[in-house]
Amino acid sequence: MVENMKTVEDIGTINGEKNELEYSVSIQILADSIREKLNPLLPLSSETCIYRVPEVIRRVSEAAYTPKLVSLGPFHRDNGSLGKMNVHKQMYLKTYLDWYPEIKLESCLEALRGIEGRARQCYAEFINLNSLQFVEMMLLDGFFIIVFLIKFYSPERRGSDPIFDTMWMSWVIEHDMILLENQLPIFVLEHLFNLAPNSKQGDTYPDLFDMTIQVFEGLVEKTTTPDTIDRSKVTHILDLLRACCIPLFTVESPQVDRMSKVRYSVTELHDAGIKFKAGVSGSKCLLDVKFVGGILEIQPLCIEDRTEPFFRNLIALEQFHYPNHAYVTSYAVFLDNLINTPKDAGLLIHHDIIENCLGDHKEVSRSIKNLSKAVLADGSYFSKDYAKLETYCKRRRHKWMTSLRRTYFHSPWAIISFIAAAFLIILTLIQAICSIIVL
Repeated sequence: MVENMKTVEDIGTINGEKNELEYSVSIQILADSIREKLNPLLPLSSETCIYRVPEVIRRVSEAAYTPKLVSLGPFHRDNGSLGKMNVHKQMYLKTYLDWYPEIKLESCLEALRGIEGRARQCYAEFINLNSLQFVEMMLLDGFFIIVFLIKFYSPERRGSDPIFDTMWMSWVIEHDMILLENQLPIFVLEHLFNLAPNSKQGDTYPDLFDMTIQVFEGLVEKTTTPDTIDRSKVTHILDLLRACCIPLFTVESPQVDRMSKVRYSVTELHDAGIKFKAGVSGSKCLLDVKFVGGILEIQPLCIEDRTEPFFRNLIALEQFHYPNHAYVTSYAVFLDNLINTPKDAGLLIHHDIIENCLGDHKEVSRSIKNLSKAVLADGSYFSKDYAKLETYCKRRRHKWMTSLRRTYFHSPWAIISFIAAAFLIILTLIQAICSIIVL
């Protein structure tokens, strides 16, 4: 382009004067030069669903968005530290072809070549791979995911496998499979999965969606069924797991302050007399909250090593793909507002709302506290609950009654002492009144 611009300057300036023809030539050269830069750039398609996590979000917790062991898809393909898994990808491809000799490698490649264009459109940036490289990536990464899911779900099919013969590799691969930047389009996985013959004699695993949900049951509701998910709208594995967490039906956020939030921590709500209950009556949705009659019902949540990266990547996905239905983001804001200290976390753990698998209240508090940091935090999904809590806590009688119960009725002996004191006061009053009457 420098040479082109030099040409522009040479052509465009003769003795300080430009004629119309020379100026037109200069404009054309400049336009061609700019067009060369624009050619690799593609507009976002309606298929786009896999994004790079913005630096402002990634900076909060780099490890939560970066694969540790295996690259899936094109974004981390050139990461040398992940290249060691390529041999495992090749082994899993061979394993699948050995399971189903009817499947020909050439047929797989032809099938993937047919959906290459659509698959490329799923990524929010230009993928600098030629057609053969892109198809090979889909083949190896796709079959790696499928065979991993099958072996995880059906231990009898593992055989001698270095990934499952260790205590840590499968766990780390699960972590890598839930990262936003480490996704393959779900239709690519379905395409490969459905190449297996219909009569899968001896197979002990369900379809791709059911099996994926079962493998990640520690992160999503175990009782989720295919009937509760609109499969046609699922775009990749992370999106499938999000579908297991959000309300079954689309919930329109009420027209309220989008930044509305609960002003009180768990400890303050407890001091105001609010009781906590694990589980919401009649609901299996993780995000459901219910506040009725001074009781705040919250669905149980297990906090383990994968929980923070799981929620962070769901939130990152919503920032791009679901800005008007950012349910998980609202949930993270809700928890962030409730938990300010380890004591807050401890109260939720005490009431079985949080299952602590990290071993320390402080770690639980830290893990939850800043989930929504550096993201557009929309708390409107819980705005009605915020309003109810706010109204309840502003009523002084609730605080007085709570203080009275905790001061005088916290134990049987305290109750006996209170009754005795009250009885003594009553006797004193009666004596005083009798004395006045006698006088």
